[in-house]
Amino acid sequence: MLIHKHSTNNDFICEKPQTKLAQYTYLYVAPTDRCGFGLFTARTVSVNDIVLRVEDPHYLSRATPRAHLTQLGFGHADIFQVGHDLFLPPYGGLDDFTNHSCDPNCGLRVNHAGFDMLALRDIAAGEELTYDYSTHQQHPLEDMACQCGSPNCRGVVRSFSTLPEPLRQRYLGLGVVAGFITESATRSRPSR
Repeated sequence: MLIHKHSTNNDFICEKPQTKLAQYTYLYVAPTDRCGFGLFTARTVSVNDIVLRVEDPHYLSRATPRAHLTQLGFGHADIFQVGHDLFLPPYGGLDDFTNHSCDPNCGLRVNHAGFDMLALRDIAAGEELTYDYSTHQQHPLEDMACQCGSPNCRGVVRSFSTLPEPLRQRYLGLGVVAGFITESATRSRPSR
């Protein structure tokens, strides 16, 4: 299992530098063909492996309403939704470079203290790591043009509720949908 741990600055002070650097050696940022920079893996990754783990007890404490972040100059492509009107700005981690794909090779499992990026299929060395932004998006102002280039590209990245039902069920089954979206989907299901 591959695990990359993103930690706070205090962790860097406490650990030996060579130990900390070794955790980053298989992930790298590089230019992509379609959308600036992306996050890549130098190793093969097996399905269900954790590719990237961010552990930070204050991870969600930076969450703020969208209006506040737009006032600060952040656009919809810069922020990550973690609640109905709560978003995280970029914070300088490797995951800030993870791009969207309509045919992703990863999914995110977010919790109050960070997240795991899980491989949804086997990933080859040198491949860009992507996830479907729609799995963590449920805001009417967050639509964006898609440039993923996959054969099943939807053309526009929209809220989770706009995905086709079979795709929503697949993502829900994999556990890679934001908790606030999962809670809404569960509440809106008719009882039998």
